[in-house]
Amino acid sequence: MPRIRPFLALAAAACVALTAAATGAADPIAFSTCKGRAPVQCGTLTVPLDRADPAKGTLRLAVERLPARQARRGVMVLLAGGPGQAGTPISPDDPVAAAIPGFDLVMLDQRGTGKGALRCRALDTPDSSETPDAVGRCATQVGPNRAFYTTQDSVRDLDDLRAGLGAESFALGGISYGTYVSQYYAQQFPSRVSHLVLDSVVDPATLNGIKVPFFQSATPVLNDLCAKGRCRGVTPDPVGDLAALVQATAAAPLRGNRSTASGKVVRSSVGGPGNQGDLPALMAVGDLDSTTRALWPGAARAARQGDAAPMLRLLTLASGGSAPPPTEISSALFYATTCADSALPWTSATPVADRPALLRGRADALGAGMFAPFSVDVAVASSIADSCRLWPEASVDPLQVGPLPAVPTLLLDGGQDMRTPVASARAVAARSSQPSLVIAAGAGHSLLYSYSCAQRQLRNLLYGRAVSATACNREAPVPTAIPVPPATLGQVAPAGAPGTAGRVARAARLTVRDGVLAMDAATGSGLAALPGIRGGLARQRGVLGESISYSRFSAVKGVRITGTLRFNGSTFQGALRVDGPGAWDGTLYLARGGERAYSGSIGGVPVRIPLG
Repeated sequence: MPRIRPFLALAAAACVALTAAATGAADPIAFSTCKGRAPVQCGTLTVPLDRADPAKGTLRLAVERLPARQARRGVMVLLAGGPGQAGTPISPDDPVAAAIPGFDLVMLDQRGTGKGALRCRALDTPDSSETPDAVGRCATQVGPNRAFYTTQDSVRDLDDLRAGLGAESFALGGISYGTYVSQYYAQQFPSRVSHLVLDSVVDPATLNGIKVPFFQSATPVLNDLCAKGRCRGVTPDPVGDLAALVQATAAAPLRGNRSTASGKVVRSSVGGPGNQGDLPALMAVGDLDSTTRALWPGAARAARQGDAAPMLRLLTLASGGSAPPPTEISSALFYATTCADSALPWTSATPVADRPALLRGRADALGAGMFAPFSVDVAVASSIADSCRLWPEASVDPLQVGPLPAVPTLLLDGGQDMRTPVASARAVAARSSQPSLVIAAGAGHSLLYSYSCAQRQLRNLLYGRAVSATACNREAPVPTAIPVPPATLGQVAPAGAPGTAGRVARAARLTVRDGVLAMDAATGSGLAALPGIRGGLARQRGVLGESISYSRFSAVKGVRITGTLRFNGSTFQGALRVDGPGAWDGTLYLARGGERAYSGSIGGVPVRIPLG
């Protein structure tokens, strides 16, 4: 079974307290032009590993700055997500910097990320799986210094960064987990923040080891995805489909044939005892890619009706390409921070043997309704608390959530984001005296680097202009659900010719459509090609993706297509070899001679299917 990366990555956050004592003046950061990336400047921030015992040594954190392009109005520090994601390098063409030309844009690799990433063999090998046992082994491999990689430490580093930049205050922003660090810093050093920018907002009040906001967002996200006829012909009941899948996979996994990233077909499964976190993990992949999200309703409906292949293709997409190296995303740092800082149902002193019962007790106390259409079992199996059962440090001084400083605050959130849902953004906005909340109805996770509308609202905030709450709705529409072709040829109605020839021809057309509509899911998942639902591959080619090449690509059992279609400005055009059952093979031409139709022959029978 392929590895599904933890669906809480880039969203889980830490909860610890920090005394607001000043950290002492840091030395000015010496910047020089980054090699090959002018005008970006590179520098290093040196901080103590253990602030209580400087003899334990120091850490060197990479810092990069893109200087203001106009008369300088201030400094903006932007924090990456995770915990574990590197903040550098900055591109010379960074779109956020371009949106705020009067501000220096500064990013850093927080401790334990980038070149100084925490590493452990248990989680960093290609075939590793982030089970509680593996996470526990990782803690042992990192060693006792893991205790110095909490959010508390990062916040103190951040104030050293401010001092090293020579700034009395700065505009502070973050994405996902970076919003938690930003809130943490702002509560502890309110006079040192001029503006707050929170993109994909973590609500610290909900960080109890069980991702309740994620589960509570499932119903509204699915209903909104299917509102206004967007699931017509796909499913009448997306929430019911999910509930049925949760129930069906509680006792036994969903089994079937899965198309791998190489296009081969293997037996595979989702869910079942011990793997009940699979379904929420698969749903969460849609947070990062709208096409993958649009595939979910059809895949869930097909699975409910007994066809597992579309859901198992999502498993391949969820597994993505090769795992990023620790220098990009450090799994060891993720757990070092999250396990120590989350308000888990136990402390570091709690015996490991007692922890599962405490976790179950917390979930039961919340009640099954809190997780519907998922179950308590699913919530426990997919929780951060379960992953952290064997991590030594736990619940280290959880942050007491309080009001944010009275500074202009921009909160950006995607209406289709389940990792950091809209409810979390609204809760944090309620703690701000000057909030500007922008909801992008059809967006998932992370807006600043995906939508120019979000960049414009950032500029408005920093330049003292009005922020538009609805600015992103046109640029980020809710996607339309992608239909799943029938599983078997017998379920396909003939088109273009009677009988089997017409069924094969229509199946080929449906297969073409699947490749066109689902192609972006491959790119969003880091795959070089899109696996067919039932095998084969489709690749987007050309500088602008102006053609699609199919290689034995299959969406209906027994029918495969091979060939290249090129977009001519209004439709795709080209020839496809069709492999059908038995002697029902042939060739179909799309838009041959400018004709808006599929034409050709299957098994020697002429076929013609008008486009429309």
